[in-house]
Amino acid sequence: MKRVEAIIRPERLGEAGLHGFTISDVRGHGRAPEKTGEYRGNAYEMLVTHKLLVSLFVEDDEVEGAIGAIAGGAATGQVGDGLVAVSEVATMYRITGAASDATEPATTGS
Repeated sequence: MKRVEAIIRPERLGEAGLHGFTISDVRGHGRAPEKTGEYRGNAYEMLVTHKLLVSLFVEDDEVEGAIGAIAGGAATGQVGDGLVAVSEVATMYRITGAASDATEPATTGS
């Protein structure tokens, strides 16, 4: 099982075609050029950019499809579209109301 994490532009989330994911609001500074804004007539530099961190767990044979869906939906052709990282998940446990479920490894299909 793998964990796929992507940092993408917030407006591109609906284009990714994903299901069964978790999102977090994140801010950071990467390769995208700095932007300037204006607040009450004063110009300022925006040093960090708002992005979404999308996280999902997939079976090993679904990784390439998930990466393709994210990259295809998130791409605008501009610097700062985002990135995708994949990491190995040794074991995952599903938390439910039944006490015995937390001792049995879970699968993404259940």
